[in-house]
Amino acid sequence: METTAVVMTKPGTVRHQEIEIPDPGPDDVLLRVELSGICGTDVHMYNGGMDLDFPVVPGHEFAGEIEHVGERVETDSKGADIEEGDRLAVVPAMPGGSDDWYARNMPGRPRLSKDPDRFGFDNVDEQYAGGMSEYVVLPPKAAYYKLPEEMVVELGALVEPLSVGMHAFERSMQPGLPHMREGFGVGRSVAVQGAGPVGLFAICSATAAGAGQIIAIDALDERLALAEEFGATDLVNLTDHEPDELVTTVKELTNGNVGPDVVIEAAGVPQAVEQGLELPHDGGTYVEAGHFAYNGESEINPTRIVQKELNIYGSLAYPPTQFESAIELLSQLEDDVPFRKLFNFKTTFEDAETAYAAQESGEAYRATVHPHGI
Repeated sequence: METTAVVMTKPGTVRHQEIEIPDPGPDDVLLRVELSGICGTDVHMYNGGMDLDFPVVPGHEFAGEIEHVGERVETDSKGADIEEGDRLAVVPAMPGGSDDWYARNMPGRPRLSKDPDRFGFDNVDEQYAGGMSEYVVLPPKAAYYKLPEEMVVELGALVEPLSVGMHAFERSMQPGLPHMREGFGVGRSVAVQGAGPVGLFAICSATAAGAGQIIAIDALDERLALAEEFGATDLVNLTDHEPDELVTTVKELTNGNVGPDVVIEAAGVPQAVEQGLELPHDGGTYVEAGHFAYNGESEINPTRIVQKELNIYGSLAYPPTQFESAIELLSQLEDDVPFRKLFNFKTTFEDAETAYAAQESGEAYRATVHPHGI
């Protein structure tokens, strides 16, 4: 079938055109896409920072309404009944081939698969269109989750980035003894480097989990103010401090002046990692989530990791089931957290390039492209 889409023919070049997508079969779902978000990874793609097989229809943070349900499809990925008119959030990555070692041996970490199929990243002539298409066909191996009836479909586009931030926070909740300050526990302190969307979502996840103190660190007062609305209790503008002073300032905000129990890096800036490893108290936890795409390197003294006896975790996106948790968190916090403030730049297919520029410049928290109009 034909659909209209934004096609990135090469880095820096996008076109608004008709494309062919598969006709939906009895095991497929046809989704009418309502909106697709643009994140830092999309900007890297646009700027040539990702090794992809073009042309690509971008868009991996998308949600929409079911246009058609195949006759052999009854439920979404968690087992909830679905029908035409229901709204879905779609997990962009799908399992790779059966010969993948990680798929066979580490099924709990599907994002480690070396050859996944992906909405928003695959060559559209050979695989799948991303969310910047009027319609997307969801095959049987795709994971998708029904949104609550009372939830506006717009929030469905936040499920993917919320899953990233939520998973990063949950990586700090590895088995430990919270009452002995080993690992995260209710009342513990958390610092988040970077108050962009992923950092904000880590903050609200920590709030929901019962953190007693949440320190937001960013270079923009506007973003720090929003971090407070998402649950931060303390705000630190890094431009007000020299690098060494920043570490001291954050530590002095915590009980005993020793540093937070947990630090999450969500800024995607190499220097943040150098500073971040010094922020937790000795024996604390550091989670690296901000460098999904390459953005430079940093110099690290491994002796400090040993001396501080740090727990360090990498956080790569999320498992598909994180979508279920993220949708539940959105439902729980929708009345208390201003999620919809993040949608401060909306456009259509005709002006998709402006959305990339707005996201890269920082003008947009989360620029969105709307296939069927705003």
